[in-house]
Amino acid sequence: MIRFATSGLSSQTVGQEPFRLRQLLFPGMLLLMIVGLSGQALRGERSLSGWMQLERNLIERQAELADLQKRNDELQLRVYRLSNESLDFDYLDERARRVLGLTRTDETVIFNLPETP
Repeated sequence: MIRFATSGLSSQTVGQEPFRLRQLLFPGMLLLMIVGLSGQALRGERSLSGWMQLERNLIERQAELADLQKRNDELQLRVYRLSNESLDFDYLDERARRVLGLTRTDETVIFNLPETP
């Protein structure tokens, strides 16, 4: 049986040190710290879920980077084809027709417009 500091002596508690609440102070604070740190490890900004969110963002950004690199390569090829060192006349003719809407006199232009209901 536990003898508290406020309880009187009995035959079952003779010779035992009285139990004081301050003896629970250190283990109680330690338990609170462990629970608090465990909660932060699971739910905080720098937690396990935060780490998984960062990994998902990294995968998305890597996919976006791959798309941008592909687009950059296409643009560099277009610039190279229009540069003075390697002017591609077929490509220049195609771009002039698309951008400026130019045609030759012997060509017929057919517009494919969507039907309106």
